[in-house]
Amino acid sequence: MHRPRTQLPFAESFHSIGLRARVVLCQLPLVSCMLVVAAVFALVEPAMFANPWFRLCLLLHAVVLALCALIPWERLPVRSFHIIPIIDFALIALLLHADGEALSGLGMLLVFPVIWLSVSVLKSRILISFAGSLLAVLVPVLLSEAVNTPHLLRLVLAPVIMLAISVSVHIVANNLEFQRAQIAAAEAELHKVLQASREREQLLHAVVDSIDVGLVAVDSRGAVTLVNRQQEEFAVRASAPGCEAAPDLQAEQSKIYDDDSVTPLPPEARAVYKASRTEEFSGQIMWLGEGAQRIALSATARKISGHQASISGPLADAESAGSVVLFKDVTDQLAALAAKDDFMSGISHELRTPLTSILAYVDLALEHPDLPGQVAKHLAVADRNAERLLELISDFLSSSAGTLEIQTEAADLADVVQRSMLSAAAGAAAKGIALVNEVDRELPADVDPGRMTQVMDNLLSNAVKYSPRDSIVRIRGWQDQGTSVLEVEDTGYGMDAADQRRVFDRYFRSSSARSSGAHGTGLGLVVTKEIVNRHGGTIEVASRLGAGTKVTVKLPTDVQRATRDAGRSTVVGDL
Repeated sequence: MHRPRTQLPFAESFHSIGLRARVVLCQLPLVSCMLVVAAVFALVEPAMFANPWFRLCLLLHAVVLALCALIPWERLPVRSFHIIPIIDFALIALLLHADGEALSGLGMLLVFPVIWLSVSVLKSRILISFAGSLLAVLVPVLLSEAVNTPHLLRLVLAPVIMLAISVSVHIVANNLEFQRAQIAAAEAELHKVLQASREREQLLHAVVDSIDVGLVAVDSRGAVTLVNRQQEEFAVRASAPGCEAAPDLQAEQSKIYDDDSVTPLPPEARAVYKASRTEEFSGQIMWLGEGAQRIALSATARKISGHQASISGPLADAESAGSVVLFKDVTDQLAALAAKDDFMSGISHELRTPLTSILAYVDLALEHPDLPGQVAKHLAVADRNAERLLELISDFLSSSAGTLEIQTEAADLADVVQRSMLSAAAGAAAKGIALVNEVDRELPADVDPGRMTQVMDNLLSNAVKYSPRDSIVRIRGWQDQGTSVLEVEDTGYGMDAADQRRVFDRYFRSSSARSSGAHGTGLGLVVTKEIVNRHGGTIEVASRLGAGTKVTVKLPTDVQRATRDAGRSTVVGDL
């Protein structure tokens, strides 16, 4: 912390010089004034030099100044140099006697020893200052031939003035000492804070350098403020041969590709640039490097909350003090997902053959003329669910291959809901769950009936699967301004906010779903959302942990027009 500047250029270094030099400096103002007095008398009244008292006064001032410079004050008792201002009172008294003029302006010289004593640490400094001033003016009066009114005025007025000056200087000196103590305490506290800050900074760097996740921090202006060691290693992989590695991965020549691992990723689409624009995102996949050393990173950016920004322009953000971007190596995870997709695709192919045979034999059984009505009904349900299972297997294959087919036609969603409720009835009855149908009697829509049945089967299956025994699942449906709305609500386990954000991720199952013990693939809602999207509709999930879940599907009445306006074909991908 810098000391505040003072008016005198030598004040900052005053206490750093030796004690004798300081004593000389304190005496010099009075000696300098005496030289001025001598010069004035030499010009105006040379006869003064014939006065032995005046010559003695000048000689003694010179002697005192020499003593100030020659005496080793450091070796004498502490504060012994305070004898000098006391001697000055006597010398000034001698000068006033030599002058012989009442109310002489030379009495103002008393200010110098008074100030010296007033800023000292002597306990009786004010009393000594007053007594010295009084004696300095009293001696000339007593030595004069006659005491008159001017003498009495000088006797009273000069000591009182010096007393007032002494008290004022003492107050100012004490105030300055108090402020100096406060500044010293603040300096000490600031030193502690700075030391603690350095320790925390060292700890922060040690922590961020020890993690296996790349980290880049940018301030509110988009400038990089922190990069950890792992990020520097990622930058080396992305750097072009012969070029310096850019830890923020923003160099144009960096080998960075989009999630398809083929398309070069332009600088404006890269994570750090987007974070500098105060964007928040999660799971942006990019590929770094080429050949066998290529790796995949998942980037996540979050804003750092801060005070009102003081800048303006496109990078300004009144709510943000910057952003943090994390880069995680997900090469192994992507490879595992690809292997999982291959495995599921293989299993799906293997299941198709026996399932096709089962369907064939169920169809033959249904064609038997003597089949009892109840058995025929049960076989019809088995046939329908076997068909549903075949569709699921096809969805697994479509999910791996990236295709899903829909064929729209005029249909009644009320019938779709009725069929799905019939399929879910057995599982609901086993758990004592009541399925309540609150769908309007007719709900016409231009949809793919099979795919929408798949949607409702998924939603009802989840509602029954993740609801406690003896609960209620409600299915609602209505039309609202050219939109058909379907709603499935349960009072089951529910989800927290974090799980809701990932509920449509492939293979994701919420924590409550996993803890319930119910089996699932994590693909049902993924396929459901894709079917709804390809109908030009939307699907929303609202849930509270322990309080149930509500899924709302909205479909435009004219689905063919909606899908045509969206520029989508009936064979779609992006799964």
